[in-house]
Amino acid sequence: MDVERREAAERYDSALPEGVNVMRVWTPRDPDSLRKRLGDDGLAVWAEDDVLHVVWRGAARRVELIGGVRPRLWLVEGTDDLWEASLRIRRLDEAVIDIVPCVGGSRTAMDEVRWHGPEAVEPRPVAQALVGTVERHEVEFAGRPRAITLYRPPIGGGLVPACCVADGGSVGLFARTVEPAILAGKFPAVVLVGIDSDHGAGAYPDPRAREYLPDADPDRFAAHLAFVVDEVIPWAEERFPASGHWMSGGYSNGAVWALTAAQRRPDVFTGVAALSPGIPPPAEVHTLGRHYLGAGTLEPGFRSASAEWARRLAGIGGRVRHEEWIGGHDHYWWTQRFPTALEWLLA
Repeated sequence: MDVERREAAERYDSALPEGVNVMRVWTPRDPDSLRKRLGDDGLAVWAEDDVLHVVWRGAARRVELIGGVRPRLWLVEGTDDLWEASLRIRRLDEAVIDIVPCVGGSRTAMDEVRWHGPEAVEPRPVAQALVGTVERHEVEFAGRPRAITLYRPPIGGGLVPACCVADGGSVGLFARTVEPAILAGKFPAVVLVGIDSDHGAGAYPDPRAREYLPDADPDRFAAHLAFVVDEVIPWAEERFPASGHWMSGGYSNGAVWALTAAQRRPDVFTGVAALSPGIPPPAEVHTLGRHYLGAGTLEPGFRSASAEWARRLAGIGGRVRHEEWIGGHDHYWWTQRFPTALEWLLA
C-alpha cells in the first residue's frame, strides 16, 4: 500500500478537521461489488453519510476528475480497469458537484454525473430554447481575429445595460439561466458581450493567463483591456440600444480580469460579477461600483481569495455582496450564480 493510500485509510473514520471542507479517505473495496454497482455504466457516484464515493471503469494510465472536485482516481486493488476516489465532504447533503472523469487530458463525455444532495437548493430554470439570440462575431486584436459572442435578450424598449464577459464562449451557457430571470422580471434586460480567451498552447503563463492576470504579463494584460474598452465596447454599442452602463464578469482567471478591469477603468465598469477569483486583491484597492463575489466551499484557494476581495472592498465602504455555495470550481455553479450577480448589480 502506498503512502497516500495508507494515510487516507487512517483518516477514514476521522471527522473533518476545523476549517477543512473536503478530505480524501480510503477503505479497501471489493471489485465484484463495485462492478455490480456500475452495472452497464462507466461511472457510479454515491454517498455514505458524509463520504462521496466515485468509481469509474475504463482502460487508462491516469484518471482524474475535472469537475467540482478534482482528485486523481486510484486504481482499485486487484483490478486493471476500476478507478476510485472517496471524499469526506462537509455539508454533503447540501452540495451540488459535477463529477467529470478526465483521461489523458480529455474528458470522458459519456461518463459525467451531477451529484445533487437531497438538501441542495433547487437549480434555477434553464431555457431550452432562447427567445433572445446568441451571435458569434469577430473583431481583430493583435493582428488576429478574436471571437466575440453577443447575447441579445428580449428587449421591450429603452436603453439596455451590458456586461463584458471573460471566456466569452460561455455566454451561450450563461444566457440559458439569465434569460428566464429576465422574463420573470428579476432584473432588466441585459446584453452579454463575451470576449473569447486565447487558449494557445504554452507553459504558464499561458496566453489566457497573460490576458486575464495582471501580473503574468502586464503589457499583454493592458493591451487586452484596452482592446475591450476601446474596440469591443464601441463595436457592441452600435448593435443594441446601449444605456452606457457596463459591467465586467467572469469566473476563475476571468473573475480576476473582471475585478482588475473595474479597478483600472472605474470610469467604464460600474459593476463586477466575479465568481471564484483565484488571486487575492493587490495592496491597494478602490471601489466606485457594486461588486458581487462568490466561491465554493470545496475550492479553498479561490474561496479565500474571494473572501479577501469582499473584505477589502467592504472595508473601504464598497457596496459588496459575498456568497458561498456548497460545491467546487464548477460551471454548474457559475451559471447558477451569474444571474444572482446580475440581479444584485442591477438592483
